[in-house]
Amino acid sequence: FTVDRNSTATRVNSLGLIESVAANVPRLDYTDGNCPSLLLEPQGTNLFTYSQDFNSLTKERTTVTVNATNSPEGLVTADKLVEDSSLNSHRVRDNISTVSGNDYTFSVYAKASERNKLRLFIGGSNASCEFDLVNGTLQNNTGTEANISLSANGFYRCSLTTTATATANTLFLIALLDDNYDFTYQGNGTSGFFIWGAQVEESSVASSYIPTSGTTV
Repeated sequence: FTVDRNSTATRVNSLGLIESVAANVPRLDYTDGNCPSLLLEPQGTNLFTYSQDFNSLTKERTTVTVNATNSPEGLVTADKLVEDSSLNSHRVRDNISTVSGNDYTFSVYAKASERNKLRLFIGGSNASCEFDLVNGTLQNNTGTEANISLSANGFYRCSLTTTATATANTLFLIALLDDNYDFTYQGNGTSGFFIWGAQVEESSVASSYIPTSGTTV
C-alpha cells in the first residue's frame, strides 16, 4: 500500500526506542510488543517549542543538568531536574496560548533518580496529577484524563488532559515531589529525576512524540 504523510514522524522501533521516520514512509510501531502495528493518528502539533531543552523553561528553585542520561531514543539527550536546598516547591514551567473550550494534553517522559514522584499541572482549569516513576502509577488526578506508560531506558511517559477555561497564556508546570508526594518540601540541593520530550498539544490524547527545537512542529 501507499502512505501519504507530508512530514517526518516518530515511532517505537523493534528495540523499543523512539525514532524518526521519513515522510511518506509507513510507521510500523512496536509499542505493544514484538508484533508491529501500523501507527495511524490525526495530525498533531507540539506547542512546546523546546521539547528536549529544559533550560529554556522558567526554573524555580530547580537547576537543569543537560544531557545527563540516555533518553527513550537511546541517545544521551535526557536532562535532569535537580532541586535546590530551600523549603519550598521545586519546579519548571512555561506559558502556552490556549483557546477556551478546547482540550489540551500535556505529556513528558520522566525517569526516577533520587526523586521518583512528579506532578504535572495545567493552569486555568487547575488540572493536576501526581505520578510514581518507580511503580508506574498515578494518583490525585483532577484533569479530564491522565495516563502513565513505560517507555525505553526506564522512562515513563506521563500525560494529563484538561479543557481550557480561558483564551490566554496558560501555565504548564512540572514539579518535583518528595517521597510523600509533598509539593512543598525541604530540598537537599542534589536530588532530582531525569526528564525528556515535553509536549503540549490541542488534543484529548497524547500523540506520538513530536520533537521541537525552537518552534512549534
